[in-house]
Amino acid sequence: MTDIANPTDWSDYDFLEFEGFVSKVENEGFTYAAEEYSPKFESPELQAIANDFGKLRAFYLEHEPKIDAWYQQVGPERACDLHNAHVDEERQRREDACLFGIRCTDGQVITCGSEQYRDQLSADLLAREGNGWRVPEALLRRDTPGGQWTDERPARPAA
Repeated sequence: MTDIANPTDWSDYDFLEFEGFVSKVENEGFTYAAEEYSPKFESPELQAIANDFGKLRAFYLEHEPKIDAWYQQVGPERACDLHNAHVDEERQRREDACLFGIRCTDGQVITCGSEQYRDQLSADLLAREGNGWRVPEALLRRDTPGGQWTDERPARPAA
């Protein structure tokens, strides 16, 4: 990512994660945002704060003005572009972390957090075949986050 004019000593990822949280607080209120959209920081120190409701509230009150000042500095269009790029990066990281997946007949890969969830989702999708849902073709696995997918077995049990 290019220079984002990060006014803190946090990583750019952590700064934009906090910016996203501030945005959720503005739209949803602090309690709901903390319960449903708590930041997922890279820094263990910041994540420890995010995991404690009281510490997160104090952190928010202390650092929220930095987000306002940053927004004024970079402008609304650039702030929106950086926010959206961060959302995309966070989604990609979450998908890369999954070691299990389903390749569908249309080529789409659905990532899954566990083997059990993958197998259940595949069975559910097969049960809905013909009703406009994606159709599983193969159950996938990878050895490392973000690694190459390998076919574990066909999604449809042999007849």
